[in-house]
Amino acid sequence: MDGPFLHFANILYLASYSVRDILWLRILTVCAMLSLGWCYWSCEEYTPLAWQGIFLSINLFQIWLLVLERRPVVLNEAQKKLHAGPLRNFTQRQVQRFADKAEWCTIAPGQIVLNENERLQSLILLLSGEALVRTQGREIARLSAGHFAGEMSFLTGSNTTAEVIAKDTLLIAKWPKDLITELMHRDKEFGNALQAALGSDLVHKILRGRETKF
Repeated sequence: MDGPFLHFANILYLASYSVRDILWLRILTVCAMLSLGWCYWSCEEYTPLAWQGIFLSINLFQIWLLVLERRPVVLNEAQKKLHAGPLRNFTQRQVQRFADKAEWCTIAPGQIVLNENERLQSLILLLSGEALVRTQGREIARLSAGHFAGEMSFLTGSNTTAEVIAKDTLLIAKWPKDLITELMHRDKEFGNALQAALGSDLVHKILRGRETKF
């Protein structure tokens, strides 16, 4: 089997090995497969042609997934606020995916958001309103919009160290701990961004607590 299409296919394969972008690698690979497939068809080599068709289908499917992932992200107003505030370390796509998996709830004044000394069930983010943080019945801090609740227990894996009570009507977003753990395991970049957001929130609370004392 010889001819210009065979040489062209090999040139495309060489070009695909030289690019770093996975999308362009797959596009060049598909073009090479089409060229090589024509060679198999011309020579009536139907078995390798069939295998070529399978490989081509897989690469076309992967290209479709990559194109979907790279579409421009349009955030709604709530997601824009998250991206500008507590989730500023996230990419727009990460913000959108994370927000879509949240359960959005309204909490009445006086209602308990988190109980003290219990296994953390959900990571909570306050979107509006103010909450009181108490330990052994003593108020130690207050949380406002843009702050997480339960982040220390999430990071350490220990039980909650305080209870959180709604001071006024709260709008919160919450994510089951098991779901977040799974997302962090599957997407390391998302995991790093979330840990950075939680760490930043925790440091801010510690510094604010010191300012209150002094």
